[in-house]
Amino acid sequence: MPLLQEKLAPPPLPPCVVARPRLNDRFALDERVRLLVVQAPPGYGKSTLVAERLPALEQHAAWLRLERRDDTPARFSAYFHAALARLLDDAVSLPALDAAAPLAQQCEAWLAALPEAVSPRRLVLDEVEHLRDPEILDALQLWLRHQPRWLTLTLISRTRPALGLAALRLRGELEEIGLAELAFDVEEAQTLCAEQLSFPPTRVSLERALRRSGGWVMALTWLVERTTTRAGFDALVDRLSGAHPDFVAWFDDLLHEHLDEEDRRLLLQLGVLERFSPALVARLLEGERLTQRLTSLEQAGLFIEALDPHEQWYRFQPLFAGYLHHRRHELSLDSQRQLHRRASQAWLALGDPAMALGQATQAEAPNDLAALLTSHGPSLLANGHVARLSHALQQLGETRIVTSPELTLLYGWVTHAQFQFDLTARAIGWIEAQLDAPDWQALSAEFATLRAQLAINQGDAERAAPLAEQALTLPARYLASTPVAAAAILTEARFVLGHLDESLARIREVEREAARLGDAQLQLWSLCHQSETLVAQGRLQAAYDVQERAFAHLEQSSQAQLPVAEFLYRIRSQLLWEWHRLDDAEQAALAGIAVLDSQGERWTLQCHISLAKVAQSRGDQAQCADHIRRLRKILAEGDYHIDWVANAHATLLAWWQATHDLDAVARWLQEAPPAEPERASNHFAQCNVRNHARALTLLGRCDEAEALLERIEAQTARLGLVTDANRNQLCLTAVAWQRGDRSAALAHLHQALTLASRTALTGSFLRLGPPLAELLQALLDGGELDDLARQRATRLIELASRQRNFGSAVRLMLDEAVIADIVARPDVPELIRTSPLTRREWQILGLIHAGLSNEQIAEQLSVAPTTVKTHIRSLYQKQNIRRREEAIALAGELLARIQGD
Repeated sequence: MPLLQEKLAPPPLPPCVVARPRLNDRFALDERVRLLVVQAPPGYGKSTLVAERLPALEQHAAWLRLERRDDTPARFSAYFHAALARLLDDAVSLPALDAAAPLAQQCEAWLAALPEAVSPRRLVLDEVEHLRDPEILDALQLWLRHQPRWLTLTLISRTRPALGLAALRLRGELEEIGLAELAFDVEEAQTLCAEQLSFPPTRVSLERALRRSGGWVMALTWLVERTTTRAGFDALVDRLSGAHPDFVAWFDDLLHEHLDEEDRRLLLQLGVLERFSPALVARLLEGERLTQRLTSLEQAGLFIEALDPHEQWYRFQPLFAGYLHHRRHELSLDSQRQLHRRASQAWLALGDPAMALGQATQAEAPNDLAALLTSHGPSLLANGHVARLSHALQQLGETRIVTSPELTLLYGWVTHAQFQFDLTARAIGWIEAQLDAPDWQALSAEFATLRAQLAINQGDAERAAPLAEQALTLPARYLASTPVAAAAILTEARFVLGHLDESLARIREVEREAARLGDAQLQLWSLCHQSETLVAQGRLQAAYDVQERAFAHLEQSSQAQLPVAEFLYRIRSQLLWEWHRLDDAEQAALAGIAVLDSQGERWTLQCHISLAKVAQSRGDQAQCADHIRRLRKILAEGDYHIDWVANAHATLLAWWQATHDLDAVARWLQEAPPAEPERASNHFAQCNVRNHARALTLLGRCDEAEALLERIEAQTARLGLVTDANRNQLCLTAVAWQRGDRSAALAHLHQALTLASRTALTGSFLRLGPPLAELLQALLDGGELDDLARQRATRLIELASRQRNFGSAVRLMLDEAVIADIVARPDVPELIRTSPLTRREWQILGLIHAGLSNEQIAEQLSVAPTTVKTHIRSLYQKQNIRRREEAIALAGELLARIQGD
């Protein structure tokens, strides 16, 4: 029979291929490994991965790309024989095909003819999901048992091949690349965008796209192909879900092709669950062979991810889960409610009230929901399940909540946790109206604590403290952590009033008591508060050490995905920015945003502030502008504590200063929270006054700015606010410089350097901008600095020299017009024509010529350093370059040709 030669060649690679060297270890040619299986649903780049990696790793391979018609022994044997011949380069004469002989017998003959030892090779069978004929599968199992050690069979498949993989896995003869490994990571997604988009999406949007798509390559490509601007990309990411018409149609076709009606219904029923196991499904559904049907669905490659293969827990890929939720209307409303009710009961039986509450909320059974909230609300609140509690309380409605003191108390704490302070005050109004009733009086300690917490968040420490003290005199009858929470509020009140040593001692006691009660959330909060207190005292290294303890606690208590974890990531980012560890600060802020992604963007204000500060420190105007846009939007949509507001305003002022937008500064000064120097007993009140001083300085009103700063300096000296004192001295330096008083500027900077010997501030110094290096050099030349201050000044000068202001970023010397001009010239090197560079490789060549390091190039292009290295390696290979000097020379030669040198 005639053979299609195209089926015996690897698939053509798409125009833009993302190299994936992180998977190289999975392709190691090990004599023990008989079989490599690359298995995942469609659209994960299985064939592209193998077709791109094998040549890159210089592995000799032959391909056979299968289709449905090949699922007969005669056709399969013909193509398999031809692929074997190609693999051996005709060096061995294989026995001819024998159409009358069974396939297993022919395989034995071919195996017998194979050489005992040759160089390691692969035989790749693509689209193995088409093979179902028992004779073919039996023959392949025979082949695997007896294939020579120099050969590795590589199977690419949507489904799990029925070839006895369990036995191979136990013997260490199987290597697997699955859905989790094939999902794009951030670096690969950045590379994809860099190759196909003219703009770099923000890291926030890119990571959100990865979370929502599960790293599914096809979905990410869909995103990239449909956007031309950063704002368009962000908007499409927000709409990315399995309910989008494009994905609904695609998933519909997939299920109708691969499943019968019974299994499709099973999938829709399972779609009510966030995760599932055979034990849970057995409690939820009635029917025979449920475990076997689950296994067959998982093996069929239908976007089911194994969470823990040992305990058999699974979940649906995010977009597929969204699709199943969209299609739930195919089940009757009564069936949906029954499924949710039974799922809630099943989760309760398995000891997971949080998952039970989520299902009960959707079951629309108010009595069951109220009972579950009342009985499990305290533990859910203590463990940070705020979003689930909020949805459940919304489902109940105010009419039902206001009749129950327990539900009203939960409502008050949940709305407070979501910064809905007006709703918290409303709940307190309900409480005060019914406090004479015996069942409401029983919760007096809890109610007093809630009122104290609202007062402290409204900035009224004087009112909060007596309420917290009152709570400590009463017995807690519903929320066991009430005494510890009241003690924590007293601690915070002492902190707000500037009594740092007392606050620190109290919060350490709160930490011990929270640990004793097993309140992991309050324990984590207490560690974060300790860190903030230590920062205020100028003890940043001690604060960092406490954060390390908090991260260890986070890992041990499984709190990493709860909202309270964002507090820790946020303060870690702030501290790392101050130490000028920009990459680490960015990662911490992004981790905080990831924690809160499902809670709503309004929670992420502080993390966006950190990202804006990092982008500005890097001189990346486009990224900084995006973060500024986001944080202004978030600010406009919420009512936040002055701590958050002052921090945000400080960042906005730095942005307006960098972009010379003095009109915005003037508008801010008219609308800003009032400056109250005499009440600046904490870091956020100090920051707010500093913001006023910065704005006045920018507007040339230096005397007013200096007067404000001198008044809050009296507070820092009285209360030991060392970090604020350090920042105030830097602001006074800026005021003196703006006024033209060089000697005063030097004196304030000298004092700031002295304080920095304790605080180790760096980021705040660099915010001074161009004057910093000149003033520091003058101090060094003056010889008045001690050794530690001299070392710090030298380090700051070096960092300042690497700072890039907006508008002065390195120009991409080889832009599109220049590239076209170079390639069109008849005198360019032949390699430029025969091995054309990609647009990104041209850009990197230009930046190499400009003298940038790999790290600086990565920063300039907003990609990972490893991505830059991959492009440079490709560039060197194409142009036969061995060293960086040769790349610089090549770029210089090309530019000289078009500049008429």
